[in-house]
Amino acid sequence: MEKFALISVSDREGILEFAQGLSELGYSLLTTSGTQRYLSEQGIPTCSIAEYTGQKEILGGRVKTLHPKIHAGILAQRSDAQHLAELSSQGIPLIDVVAVNLYPFEEQLQQRGEKSLSELIEYIDIGGPTMIRAAAKNCESVYAVIEPHDYSAVLEALRSSEANKTTAPDLFDLRLQLSQKVFTRLAHYNLEIAKYLSEESESLSEREYVAGGRQRSFGQVWRQAQSLRYGENPHQSARLFRSVSAPVTGWRQIGGKELSYNNILDADAGYRLTRSLYSQRERFGSGEVVSIMKHLTPCGVSVASTQEEALTRAKASDPRSHFGGIIGFASELTAPAAEAIAEDFAEIVIAPSFSDEARAVLSRKSNLRLLECDYSMPIASELRSTLFGYLEQSPDLSGCSVRDGEIMSGSLEDPSLLQELELAWAVVAHVKSNAIVLFQGQQLIGSGAGQTSRIDSVEVALYKAKEHKHRIQGAVAASDAFFPFPDSLERLAAEGVTAVVTPSGSKKDPEVVEVARQLGMTLIFTPERHFRH
Repeated sequence: MEKFALISVSDREGILEFAQGLSELGYSLLTTSGTQRYLSEQGIPTCSIAEYTGQKEILGGRVKTLHPKIHAGILAQRSDAQHLAELSSQGIPLIDVVAVNLYPFEEQLQQRGEKSLSELIEYIDIGGPTMIRAAAKNCESVYAVIEPHDYSAVLEALRSSEANKTTAPDLFDLRLQLSQKVFTRLAHYNLEIAKYLSEESESLSEREYVAGGRQRSFGQVWRQAQSLRYGENPHQSARLFRSVSAPVTGWRQIGGKELSYNNILDADAGYRLTRSLYSQRERFGSGEVVSIMKHLTPCGVSVASTQEEALTRAKASDPRSHFGGIIGFASELTAPAAEAIAEDFAEIVIAPSFSDEARAVLSRKSNLRLLECDYSMPIASELRSTLFGYLEQSPDLSGCSVRDGEIMSGSLEDPSLLQELELAWAVVAHVKSNAIVLFQGQQLIGSGAGQTSRIDSVEVALYKAKEHKHRIQGAVAASDAFFPFPDSLERLAAEGVTAVVTPSGSKKDPEVVEVARQLGMTLIFTPERHFRH
């Protein structure tokens, strides 16, 4: 009995070898016009779908594969005698392999420029999804192939089946995996179309025709990237998923054992802090910037002339907490800094790159994870799950400068004071609200995080600074949100803090400003706040 495979692809990757392999296995190849031209140029015999069905492509190519001879051959159940009898009576052969790429709607959307809605709609595929969906539904018997890197596995399975006379059910697991990929890809494809159309509808007429009015479509299709040993605690199961639309991340692991659930959370927080310091590093003056993150909270930050000096000072920010932390560097990690890391215990090191010498040094620490990070990689919108649904927001990346703020008291004529405030303002955005940070000599000397009142955060920051014998006299402070009362400012001044950067917005702002003036403090009101719940 003649065997048929259907191929309709725009992505030429691997298709030549796949088609040759199918031909060698005795499959007749049914192809759409573009695929036929390409394979014919390579000397591979094919039969056009128009020739096979007897129906020419019509409506400018909008209709070419929507035909019973195509879909009956794909959908027929091989175990159903009635199905096979119907196919036989109508001269319709079985189609056992379907390889389809979808029209590149997403690529066109990203490169749309001045393309209109009607032009982009022409890139919404109909025939391709219909064929590959039919093949995926009938995965009991049909190989549905939507990703080029699966071609070799399908050929291997078909050759094994041919050589061993293996019955179709014996290879069901592969076909089931291929089917899952198809429906995942189609879900993503349809979602991207829905998101685009919902955005377009927002810019058109304000009339609401459907129940519920205008509702923007949003979401991602996620694919499991890794099974994790457990979650935050051993009794919790956990997995890592990545978006189908963004399989490439801004980092790669180049050393150490596999990341755990908590490692991934900490690495994310460490990456965000280090990326922020990297992007704003010119505001802090010349020098190397090093940060240490622990339990999603910065516990060490310093700017110094060398990486090893900055690392030593970052550890001294909180000598109790840096142990087992996530260390971030804003420049390529050097061998001397790597030696300093190797002398202590850290979970993860983050850097834009690692010198060969540094990697050789840290290779001695087999459990230390090394993450090479691209600090220019775009960060997508943030999603958080709640009992009420999913929350979505754009990431907090604006990073306004202290220079953008309004001087309410004192002055910023001293360049070193401005650099100190810029560093404090950059770091406080990565501390859980309510957040207060203290800096002295471009070193984090105290932080208060996650307290239920701002004065409590002030007290915690001051306590930590004093506990670790840091000099507070002449220090600066940053607050992630406004001071509801002047008491926090009074408490900071009493310990010697001379300058504060904070958002405005409190009903008590006039009182806060007046207290700052009376105490001789420099007070800057910024146009942004940095809550981090």
